[in-house]
Amino acid sequence: MRRILSVWTVYFGLWSTTVGLADEYEVVIRGGSVIDGTGTKRQSADVGIRDGRIVFIGDLATATGRRVIDARNRIVCPGFIDLHSHADRGLLRHPAAENYIRQGVTTLVCGNCGSSPTDFQAYFASIRKIGIAPNLVMLVGHGSIREHVMGRINAPPTTRQLAEMKALVRQAMEHGGIGMSTSLRYGAGTYATTDEVAAMVGEIQAFGGFYATHMRDEGTRILEAIEESLEIGERARVPVHISHHKISSASVFGLTRQTLARIDAARAAGRDVSLDQYPYGAGSGSMNLYVPQWSLSGGMPKFRERMQDAATRKRIIKEVEELLIRKIYEADQRPENSEHSAKAFARIRVAHAKHDKSLEGKTLTRILHDRRQPVTLQNGGKLLVELVSHGTVGINHTLEERPGGDVDRVMSHPRTCVASDGGVFEFGAGNPHPRSYGCYPRVLGHYVRERKLLTLEQAIHKMTALPAERLGWQQRGVVKGGCWADLVVFDPETVTDRATFTKPHQHSTGVEHVLVRGRSVLDSGTMTSERPGQPLSLRDRPAGGKTEK
Repeated sequence: MRRILSVWTVYFGLWSTTVGLADEYEVVIRGGSVIDGTGTKRQSADVGIRDGRIVFIGDLATATGRRVIDARNRIVCPGFIDLHSHADRGLLRHPAAENYIRQGVTTLVCGNCGSSPTDFQAYFASIRKIGIAPNLVMLVGHGSIREHVMGRINAPPTTRQLAEMKALVRQAMEHGGIGMSTSLRYGAGTYATTDEVAAMVGEIQAFGGFYATHMRDEGTRILEAIEESLEIGERARVPVHISHHKISSASVFGLTRQTLARIDAARAAGRDVSLDQYPYGAGSGSMNLYVPQWSLSGGMPKFRERMQDAATRKRIIKEVEELLIRKIYEADQRPENSEHSAKAFARIRVAHAKHDKSLEGKTLTRILHDRRQPVTLQNGGKLLVELVSHGTVGINHTLEERPGGDVDRVMSHPRTCVASDGGVFEFGAGNPHPRSYGCYPRVLGHYVRERKLLTLEQAIHKMTALPAERLGWQQRGVVKGGCWADLVVFDPETVTDRATFTKPHQHSTGVEHVLVRGRSVLDSGTMTSERPGQPLSLRDRPAGGKTEK
């Protein structure tokens, strides 16, 4: 009779919250404060898990469990869903994704900024073969599809090429894609018109997908970029998700007052618009962001070829200088002032430099000093062009992290999800952005515990139920009977990020237990050998059509 009652309550979600049955559970999480992800206040409760799902929330004092987790003085909450990750390549080499598991992340949404595999069926097969710790979700990368069909060229597609690109988008969605991403700021995507993008995004509409965009501009022209994003969503009849929302030009700090107001107005008019953010005052990416994108058409060999022509080189450097004035100089700073230039070029730090490892971790100001060159707009521009020619990756301190500034303003917005924009790396290699190691604990420690910008319930909502809502998921992102047991147990008094811009390879601390589908991937702060993660698609469906068990 008890088994019949259990099945009945599982099916209809009629879960008791008072006294648990004297049953054995696979896992019992006992004595914790449950924050369920919805934004409501925490409650003291035990959690019972069976067959990978949450089957009881309440008092389990008389119950037994094959595994019992002592969560006294700890927070129990849903696993964090990272809507903006670039972990797809790294997961193939480092399937444990330790840097994310130790943050409490149980699902990684990859394929962002227009970059993804073009054969989803083959990619997901590889993931299943090796086994991964977190779940994986994949967007179709517009830039990757475009480059696969056309190469990295500054030209419109032919009718045949556009048809081929659209077919590849449909194929990726059929094999488990959840939507389409673009980067219209760099890479192959920067050469695409609004018409081209809208046509390709339209292919995801029948699948229930959404459009995630690294907009064409995140600085002085960001308002126009938001309008383009909304137009693409409207023409394709799909929801719009604005990736890593920020103002990335120091000269226009404060513009989030207008961008967030525009998003609010669109939502008030019935548009489905959401956004995410990483909690830092710096971004990261290839140094080629600083050169005109037309100069990169055809790839790096063509760029170097253009730099050999004196007139073209002069034009490129001039455009680099114009961009630098907008991006790294604040409104009251002037390039002719040496102190202002030194502060401005200190905003750009080398992350990866294959041609010269000694540059990694250094700012452009430091490199110019080491070379005994004056820190001027002209010298800085020439140095940037040199670094671009070597494929250097940089960290750009061009976001306003001051209290009350753009980072705070975006984080406080009720529709902002927390997302890392990070990846999975070889531990200790290079100088990546610290967000790959510290994004989520940084919010919980710095912005919640120390600065009190958010409550713990608000922060967890932004990491769990809110991104699950964007994905259309109802069985993840909340602690509720019948949901998959993707769960985190952490100490709210000690959870913190340790990764810095100069020493990024440092794991976060304070997250003690992480479960994916009820299986422990982090146990009392120690990584296990469990690999329960699966490729997933929209509405909790496993990608590729297999049944999740």
